[in-house]
Amino acid sequence: MSRKPHDSQRDTREKLLLRAAELRNRLGRVQADLGRRTEPLPRDAPDAAIAVENDEVLTAIETAASSELAHIDAALDRMNDGVFGICEACAQPIEAGRLEAVPYASRCGSCAKAA
Repeated sequence: MSRKPHDSQRDTREKLLLRAAELRNRLGRVQADLGRRTEPLPRDAPDAAIAVENDEVLTAIETAASSELAHIDAALDRMNDGVFGICEACAQPIEAGRLEAVPYASRCGSCAKAA
């Protein structure tokens, strides 16, 4: 029995929603950790350097998670608008394998390479 495209999109929606929840949870933890920025740095220079380096890593994690979450939200909007899986550049279908690997892809492989 073959799967219907609708079932595949429903599975993708569920995968995106789960990933979005995971990212929101991660962002909350990172932002809570970064919220301690108002505390003074440790007096010990090596400890202060570690604290600053930790903040830089947390900021990078926050940026990456926020970016991925924005892509997921855009993909969910495309689903709601009925244009999910259609390349925003050439209006051709996005390859199933590409959507499997990157479920929030908004461009087909050819257009993504050209960009």
